[in-house]
Amino acid sequence: MENRILFKARDLMLRNGVKHVTMDDIATQLGMSKKTIYQFYKDKDALVMAVVNFELEEQSLKCQSTQDTADNAVHEMFMLLEDIQQMFKNMNPMTMNELAKYYPEAFLRIQNHKDEFMHRIIKTNLIKGIEQGVYRKEIDPEILSIYRLETSFVPFNPQLYPFSKFDIGKVTLQIIENFIYGVMSLKGIELMEKYKLQEATIANAFVDDKEINTK
Repeated sequence: MENRILFKARDLMLRNGVKHVTMDDIATQLGMSKKTIYQFYKDKDALVMAVVNFELEEQSLKCQSTQDTADNAVHEMFMLLEDIQQMFKNMNPMTMNELAKYYPEAFLRIQNHKDEFMHRIIKTNLIKGIEQGVYRKEIDPEILSIYRLETSFVPFNPQLYPFSKFDIGKVTLQIIENFIYGVMSLKGIELMEKYKLQEATIANAFVDDKEINTK
């Protein structure tokens, strides 16, 4: 029951934004009373924190899995881009700003995760890339990992990228790709282009198969 509540809250908050999802909305969607929800989560703040913790844990597991299975540092970054595209497909662009404004404890949890776990992941990737020759040998992993982390919230700033004009997923990908191509060596760029071509070939084959099956 607790997981049902958590997953429904997560789905609604990511899609509609955190502020506009009420406990009544969640209860109605689940076909239960608010009293049942309060048996597991004392208030909305507690539920929001639970959703944030779940998302961060999922992200941590994905990052660790990507690190373990990637062929090299560039491949790791390529898979990260794929995950980000998927993540932003159904995410309301106001979610992060609403967390910062109305749920500061949950937002602080995200910031701490960024400054500790994500800093370690990015710095490790940069060091690995230099050793593998896919990143430029003159880059400083500590300087650039901090820089990358500080640009991670930029796409959520409506003064820079108004949500009515820009797609948050596209902005995020553009910023990350600019960072990745900036640190890669020629060997790394060639690898990235190879991975993109392979992905495009698979995607086109899937579309062709789908068209054949619908005829």
